[in-house]
Amino acid sequence: MAEEKNVFPPQIQLYKGIETCGDSAELYQNILTVFIKEGRKKLPLIKKLYKEENWQDYIVAVHGLKSSAASIGALELSKHAKEMEFAGKEQNIGLIHEKTDGLLEEYLTLLQMLTAFCKDKSDQEQIEFFEKYGCQ
Repeated sequence: MAEEKNVFPPQIQLYKGIETCGDSAELYQNILTVFIKEGRKKLPLIKKLYKEENWQDYIVAVHGLKSSAASIGALELSKHAKEMEFAGKEQNIGLIHEKTDGLLEEYLTLLQMLTAFCKDKSDQEQIEFFEKYGCQ
């Protein structure tokens, strides 16, 4: 079944993301743009740090993912990143090995969906969508 290109990812609680932006759809749109742009760098970085078993920097990277995901309302992704952050801090390498691939897949899927959503919409169209569906 083909996905619609302009469907906003259901794993994002839009109202939570907009709430973190002071209820500003325009600010949310800007933060979402940064999330996508930075995600293109952060995803391969987390994968690299994991493969290199560079746990110190891995912890920092997943901590950043935890925060940025929460800021856009991707609360499940944020929760999973937090789990990996604390696994690293507790030196629970087994859990990191068990769950990092799933975290990376979840992150990649979200980035792909957000990119597809934003690709066919102007900034103004995105803001109007966020105002319509995310603002209280």
